[in-house]
Amino acid sequence: MNKKKMNKVTILILLIIVFLSFAFSSYAEKQAELQPDYYTVYDAKTNKVLFRTAMEVYKGDRYLSGDNKLYEVFKVDKNENIAYAKYLRTEKLPDVNIEEISQAMAVAENTGEKRVAIYSTHSDESYLPSDGAASINGHGGIYKVDAVLQKALEAKGVTVKVDRTLYLPHDAMAYSRSRTGAVKLLKDFKPDLLLDVHRDAVPFKEYIRKIAGKNATGVRIVLGRNNPNLKANQQLAYRIKAIADKTYPNMIKDVFFGQGDFNQDLTPNSLLLEFGTYSHTRERAEVSASLIADILTKALYGSDEQKQVGTVTKTQKPLPGQNKAAGTGIWVLIGVVVVSAVAFMFLSTGGREMYHKFSKATRKEFASYLGKFRRKKGDEP
Repeated sequence: MNKKKMNKVTILILLIIVFLSFAFSSYAEKQAELQPDYYTVYDAKTNKVLFRTAMEVYKGDRYLSGDNKLYEVFKVDKNENIAYAKYLRTEKLPDVNIEEISQAMAVAENTGEKRVAIYSTHSDESYLPSDGAASINGHGGIYKVDAVLQKALEAKGVTVKVDRTLYLPHDAMAYSRSRTGAVKLLKDFKPDLLLDVHRDAVPFKEYIRKIAGKNATGVRIVLGRNNPNLKANQQLAYRIKAIADKTYPNMIKDVFFGQGDFNQDLTPNSLLLEFGTYSHTRERAEVSASLIADILTKALYGSDEQKQVGTVTKTQKPLPGQNKAAGTGIWVLIGVVVVSAVAFMFLSTGGREMYHKFSKATRKEFASYLGKFRRKKGDEP
């Protein structure tokens, strides 16, 4: 076989390898959707399960349980997706009086416009039984939960702005993309509260609830523990839980303090809410969304406390772990460049010469690359 034919065969083999790589990647992604991908966190003292979450877990993360016990993660096994936490203390939530809160709301009813803004960073998130898939490449079922929450808040006299911008794909870069939308909402709408609405990706038993006699889901509040507004956001989260515990017991499942900021560094009174998980019906999440509107309005407007909202605080650089897949898009681009360069080298040089050049470049450029990426998408059973 002459050199020209050998080059053509080599190019063909390369194209086949590239095709198989894409095919395998697609297959692997499908398999990832079928496999559970979440952390189980244990109480180090009792070895009992504290909670599960589809978010990445890091040392230093904190967790407030349904009975207000505060824990801190001190050990994480990323290979097994498990972590261990130690008990710190039992938190004292605000002493709320629902009757007094209702009276305060009645007095303040006509004292100014009430505003809440809603967006969903993970646009694809859906509910498998109702939406037919856990992840939809477009406006997922989560936007229907947004719509129910909007309607319920409007029924309470709140003006609501819902951002329906798509921030696909579902990876941690989504928080960087949705940051633009969050800033726009704050500047243009000046809300009293900024909500990022999600759903979890853990087994449905974690969230199944009966609330006010209706089939519903628990709601997890997520706080970014590395942001300058943490104290204000935590105070609001604790107030919401305190009111919910008296109004709809067990609705607020827990509070998770995760590494990063989840764009909560932009303004005080900014929360991430997870309405259930992917494997129960969306209707359960919608019930909880309709009920939590009452809790949110009481927490926001049931006192004469000055609201620190509607302004954009000084932004900060992304923190370690916040955008854990931030390099995914970059590496995809690098992959395309490498494949293109290899093809060009095949065409412009002999196969043997290309091999030596590519081998040398590969050893030099990628020898230090040891990282790995994790995508937390809703998993399908």
